[in-house]
Amino acid sequence: MFEKSFDSIIRAERLGDPLGFKGMKGDGMRYEFFIARRYLKGVHRGRVRISTIGVAVGVMVLVVASSIMNGFRAELLSKMLGVYGHLNLFEFDTTGRKAAIEDYPKWIDLLESQPGVDAAAPAIEENALIIVDSSFVPGTPAQFLQIRAVDPHYESKMTEQIELMAGSWEELEEESEVVPATATEQLDPFKIPIVNHPIFLGYRAAEHLFGYNSFPGEDDDARKSRFFNTQVIGQPVTLLLPKQIHGPSGPELVQMGLEVRGVFRTGHFQFDEGGALTSLDAARVFAQIPGKGVESIEIRTDDPDKADAIGMALSRWAEQEFDVRFAPMSWKARNPVLLDATRIEKIVMSSILTLIVLVAAFGISGTLVMTVLEKTREIGALMAMGAERASIMAVFVINGFLVGFYGVVSGTVIGLIICKIIEILEIPMPGGGNVYVLDLLPVEVHWQDVIIIALFALLASGIAGIYPAYKAAGLHPVEALRHE
Repeated sequence: MFEKSFDSIIRAERLGDPLGFKGMKGDGMRYEFFIARRYLKGVHRGRVRISTIGVAVGVMVLVVASSIMNGFRAELLSKMLGVYGHLNLFEFDTTGRKAAIEDYPKWIDLLESQPGVDAAAPAIEENALIIVDSSFVPGTPAQFLQIRAVDPHYESKMTEQIELMAGSWEELEEESEVVPATATEQLDPFKIPIVNHPIFLGYRAAEHLFGYNSFPGEDDDARKSRFFNTQVIGQPVTLLLPKQIHGPSGPELVQMGLEVRGVFRTGHFQFDEGGALTSLDAARVFAQIPGKGVESIEIRTDDPDKADAIGMALSRWAEQEFDVRFAPMSWKARNPVLLDATRIEKIVMSSILTLIVLVAAFGISGTLVMTVLEKTREIGALMAMGAERASIMAVFVINGFLVGFYGVVSGTVIGLIICKIIEILEIPMPGGGNVYVLDLLPVEVHWQDVIIIALFALLASGIAGIYPAYKAAGLHPVEALRHE
């Protein structure tokens, strides 16, 4: 390491050594770097430490906040895509109208052989108002639900996120069951056979519709399981669908009776709160799909971010090979508002927190200006002995970079440690999924974000040294030597 002091440089120049500055190159570092380090250890060391701490705090907060936002987006998409597929293909006829996909088993086999496709399943979706007419629930509870048709044979390949809290998947495999009237009821000419279609409710929807109340100090999951099995399973419900038929008294909403056969949990708050599953047979009835057709084919890809490109490729393939027109709709097209909200939130949050680094950069600039005022005579001596103005500027720019470097390294390390602690402790979110959709505080470190934050802080620190450097280089040697 280079051990010459600044005083030795001055003595070398006074003795006529023309290499008092330039001769230092052979020691592995330029004299500007050496002087910059010495200036950081001067009487303004306290201010330098404060500036370094400011940069470290800014970098630490940015690393932690960015990782939490990345974790929030990743967890949200994981839960959402754990319930829904990455891509849906809708068939259109030659007139441009949507058509039911009749031979979906054949298409599923063909699609699963295509590159980028991991699994495929039939899909029917509809929104409806569900009404419970139960004697043990005050009033007549009702709620809007998004109802998805499920074939357990295919659905097992699509997701592992749906957990049954009551009921059995076999209920959704059964064909439509018509419960015949009893022997005494056969005499009643007005008795209509009951269509006993199954429906599975999200556990939060079941709690709301059937009046579940939790008690502190009791195993909530065990109590919920008892409640669902004794007071929810087997209960009849009525669906009001957003379709009209012409009844005796004019237009009427389509009604359909179902029976609750199961309760599930996905971890995706919105679907647990407002989602339901039913069989393909039941869905064909309320979606008015004839025969054994389905509304679309749902696809899980090997990369969700490439769902749009895979959808377009599959659409071209089907048209070229089979002259069938499929219109793809990716999960991004289904949830544009949610994705834009998470992206904008991250941008706004990062922009606000970036101000911390900028404030720290102003602190660096102020500290270096004070150093220039303190070292005016020494700067004049350097210039009188032949130091170039560019070298004087370099000293203070290096000062800024050094302060930024120490702050960036310490802030990045502390930020990564905090992220690891959050991941290990599994900190619960205030209010849980009821408020923030997620139960635990998520964190996911993206190294490209960490690198961008570090480079930005270093750049800001270097820029902060430009004004003091310009001020120092602008000093006149004679006037600087006369400075008191």
